[in-house]
Amino acid sequence: MRFLGTVLVTQPRFLSWLAPLSWAALIFVLSSGQPALGGLDLGAFGGFLMNLAHPGVFGILTLLLVPLFARRKGPHGLRWTALTPVGAVWLVAFVAIYGFTDEVHQSTVEGRDASLLDFLSDTVGAFFVVAVTLYLGREDAKTSGLLRWIVAGVAASAASAGLATWYSAKAGGGPWPF
Repeated sequence: MRFLGTVLVTQPRFLSWLAPLSWAALIFVLSSGQPALGGLDLGAFGGFLMNLAHPGVFGILTLLLVPLFARRKGPHGLRWTALTPVGAVWLVAFVAIYGFTDEVHQSTVEGRDASLLDFLSDTVGAFFVVAVTLYLGREDAKTSGLLRWIVAGVAASAASAGLATWYSAKAGGGPWPF
């Protein structure tokens, strides 16, 4: 995991903007059409998979934004992000706001709807990527601690996806189902 982070923070600063802008554009394009699994009859499982994609997609956006922060010498002498807890809050808030605007955008696309629970899933993905990034930047970071953060992130992502799937099945689609 640190290797990926090191690669991201060692790229030239001007390239650091290209990846998150491209990913955000891809999110917009994907939100403009029908869901990827829309043509398959997977029942509730298909809905769960679509809802589970939210934390992953917005987690990747968060990861791609991390290199925009200042850099420092990190654990084991590797370059790392100088992301502070305050910066982490701003980063999660920024990604959450983008997730909210994505839901607003989806509400204007025929055949799509917006969901505050999808917005919650987007925020869960952003939060856990930031948490793992901050943890890996610590000198005392251990594999066991990393695994705990990853398991917690996967569990929270699955829980938010399950909640969104359950609520959608009970309440149905519509403008801004919770």
